[in-house]
Amino acid sequence: MVGTDRGVTVRDSAGIEIVENHAPERASGQFWTLDREPDFVLGGGETTGGGELRGRGDDRDGRIWQVRGLAMLVDGRIAVLSQGSHQLFIFEPSGRLSKAIGGRGDGPGEFVLPERMQYLPPDTLVVWDHWMGPITYFDTAGTVLKRRRIDLGRVLEAVPRATVESPAIPLPDGSFVVAVEHRDPDFVHPRDGSTVRYPPIEYVRVDLETYVARSLGVWDGQERWAAREDVRATYPMLRERSYRHNLLPFDEALTSQLAAGGHPPTIYITNGDRNEIRQFSLNGTLLRIIRRTTAPIVVTDQADRAWRDHALGLGAAEWGVEDWPKRKHHPAISSLSTDPAGMLWVREWSASDSGLPDQWSVFDTGGRWVGVLRGSPAPWLCYRWPQPAPCWTDRNWLLVLRADALGQERIEGYRIHKDGRN
Repeated sequence: MVGTDRGVTVRDSAGIEIVENHAPERASGQFWTLDREPDFVLGGGETTGGGELRGRGDDRDGRIWQVRGLAMLVDGRIAVLSQGSHQLFIFEPSGRLSKAIGGRGDGPGEFVLPERMQYLPPDTLVVWDHWMGPITYFDTAGTVLKRRRIDLGRVLEAVPRATVESPAIPLPDGSFVVAVEHRDPDFVHPRDGSTVRYPPIEYVRVDLETYVARSLGVWDGQERWAAREDVRATYPMLRERSYRHNLLPFDEALTSQLAAGGHPPTIYITNGDRNEIRQFSLNGTLLRIIRRTTAPIVVTDQADRAWRDHALGLGAAEWGVEDWPKRKHHPAISSLSTDPAGMLWVREWSASDSGLPDQWSVFDTGGRWVGVLRGSPAPWLCYRWPQPAPCWTDRNWLLVLRADALGQERIEGYRIHKDGRN
């Protein structure tokens, strides 16, 4: 069965829905817009902005650092998981610190190294400790509701390639996805100057009650460049064999991405190299394939130079960044995230010369491309794997984590307008 409506073609293939988007439902200038400046800032440098919530709030002691989770609660307060502080903070809309939850330790309500945070509306926050450690459920007043431990032995038995360090990505129903690298001892190193996606990544969903595992497939690994011999000879960091495969010239190297959410909750996975996202049920059944038929974005000379300048600013000179090859096209997808309403947000590159991802395409719960929200260029925004780089998206707010040249972190909140104004 095939149906076409307003720039989208929907068809069925053996019980799997294929949604091919040819254009967004709402054209540029008719979709949502972001304020150019943040409406509020928590942490970081000097007080900024004006109005009700502005400046550093109550974070003058620098408790916001190594942030691993962000959420805006239904009452407007902001939850921040700080791995560096071993605490979960809740800030009032005024910027005042309302509650500091947890601390370093292995007791009830404490964290060894908090790694991920979930917000289960309207009033539950879940903190996952590192290395598949304890999972603690809090109400938004800071009371411990329950604490669960993952049986690591049963996980390793159910997912043989997993290790204690394999990332565990929480799902809304309390299960989790383990990301497992498939390293091949007989892997053939590519010739100098060529590229490779390695190692492949398998995503495996594990039920926390039964420890039954179901694979969500094996996906392409991170894109790497085999540095030429003359480049390796020039840069000491590249002379060792372990550094032979160097990331291609983008701070957000091409790799697979995963996000989960929606009503009912589902799992989204993409390889990132083409405009295709696969949507699974929580039990691992493939439900839908979401595609776009748009042409790839060409990397201009200005965009390439802008990216290299950005990488050099991060200290990439010793990795030979000036000798990395120029991409012909930007990757189709940078990262995925979902919002409380179930909308899918796809972080991507525009045709600008910024060299960095600078916009989101927003899809509804049926995989239809609703529109494009433009924002400022930023690396590693809204990543979920391999290391959380948190943000928060919903129909009213975008919360992002920023860091200055000294690494001091701050949270910026941008208001989203539905009427197309800035």
